[in-house]
Amino acid sequence: MSYDYAIHSDYLIHWTGKDIDREHDPSWYGSDKSKTDSNVDDRYLVRLRDILAYGLWMTDEAGWSPSSTLIVPPAPVCCFTELKVSESRRHARQYGRLGIGVKRPFLFERFGRPLSYFGFGKVSNDVFLQSCARDLSDKSLMHFFKPMNSSTVLNYDYYSESEWRILFFEQLLQHHLIVDPRNPANQMEHQYFLSLTAAQQLKLKYLVPLDGWFQMIIYPSLSVKNEAQKNSARSIRDEIARIKSLPDQANRVEGGNWPIETNLDACRHF
Repeated sequence: MSYDYAIHSDYLIHWTGKDIDREHDPSWYGSDKSKTDSNVDDRYLVRLRDILAYGLWMTDEAGWSPSSTLIVPPAPVCCFTELKVSESRRHARQYGRLGIGVKRPFLFERFGRPLSYFGFGKVSNDVFLQSCARDLSDKSLMHFFKPMNSSTVLNYDYYSESEWRILFFEQLLQHHLIVDPRNPANQMEHQYFLSLTAAQQLKLKYLVPLDGWFQMIIYPSLSVKNEAQKNSARSIRDEIARIKSLPDQANRVEGGNWPIETNLDACRHF
């Protein structure tokens, strides 16, 4: 089977940095190029270093109601998109300019999957969604559903994101595929947790450490990329080397190859 014209990207991208852009560069999207100053560079470099060292954040997805008699409780999730890399700029505007790419087995091993989108209008019109809402004993599994639209405007903006999710399962903790940073037994992650602000501590629920399926970094700008690739840059190169030397199946399959590294503007040409 030829993959020369694959419909879907081979990479699932987790985007982060919306908080950085909102505080320090809220109008970046108004320019044709994604540029950052030294202040923004520093914050994105810290964010990247922390992800490499500790993992991706799982944060609470808000609860919702698929019927008048059922409430789906909030649940910790980690989100990814299956968009073509050339679509990165539009997605970065919504979620932040730093993209961390993994291959699909990273999610499969953590019970992750693509979302099931339901259509425009009343959720009661979707027979499949209502059947799942009624029959699933674990209502948190309903977080694998999402509406196609973020509002009453029929523009399919959510559906166009091709989102995948990892949800919290106790088994993931037991097999160390996610880490509880509040647990002092996880010394390194717990120290990281204690270094966060009160608001960040409230937001962070679990960490998803990267492994050999880690395959791509999309940098917010060339200046962040150039700084991150320097050997002295916040141990970023050392952390990549550590991840790529882990004795896991992913590194055996992938040959321990280092991630593709590009920047947001260059993604337009993919």
